[in-house]
Amino acid sequence: MIYQINDLVKSRDYRCRPYEYQIENSFMVTSENYVLGYKASLIQGVTPGQIRERMEKLNPDRFRVRKFGVSDVIVTSVGGKTQSYYVNPKELIKFNGFFTKLPNGEYLLLNEESYQVEGQKGTWMVTDEKTIDEQRFVLMVSEQKPDLLPSIVVQSDGKFMTTTSGGFDNATVRKVRELLHHEKFLENGTAERARESGTEQNYNMIDGCVNNVPKKPRVIGGRVSVLDRLHIKQAERARKDNAQVQQQERTRKN
Repeated sequence: MIYQINDLVKSRDYRCRPYEYQIENSFMVTSENYVLGYKASLIQGVTPGQIRERMEKLNPDRFRVRKFGVSDVIVTSVGGKTQSYYVNPKELIKFNGFFTKLPNGEYLLLNEESYQVEGQKGTWMVTDEKTIDEQRFVLMVSEQKPDLLPSIVVQSDGKFMTTTSGGFDNATVRKVRELLHHEKFLENGTAERARESGTEQNYNMIDGCVNNVPKKPRVIGGRVSVLDRLHIKQAERARKDNAQVQQQERTRKN
């Protein structure tokens, strides 16, 4: 299968630039900006390089967008495993992460290399995995600068979580749990109220702001608590909202 970058994207977007530019500047090559330009059965024994040679000889009208060339993506599927190759001027660059979801339904396979991670430069290899609060996370190392860049922790859907120099140590697991708690609160808005109900003197005091919130975020395990920062901001926002409501009420009565 040959995927060709959308002409509208190509005329104004970074994704049409050579793959080295993505390596250097953390831009991703993803299927969202491509269309399926050509599809054919894969002949056994034919290499991706030979596919490229054949595609370059085909007439332009055989493709959906334009003639096959640099910035396109060759995708092969053998035995249920899909592999992507970016067409560079001089060579084909193997990479993972072109599609949102892998064919077998899993994300980020252990010991698999050449993954792209949004917001992170270069390509990455999965070296470890761990289940935290019933969710799967993977540890990834940079393939271009393994000794210079810290490892990263990524959710099973490819979302970046945090960096780490100690793998899945206690500090990293604690940081991931704090981030998960933050995400849960943002999703339903009820996590803080449940937490508050166990700390207020009585239910009449529940006002969206936990009493005894620290004035400054604590340092836990050598790192500033993300959860404390969230609580402090929520408390400040609740005080401002309450003050505004009270002012509106006084204005209404007058």
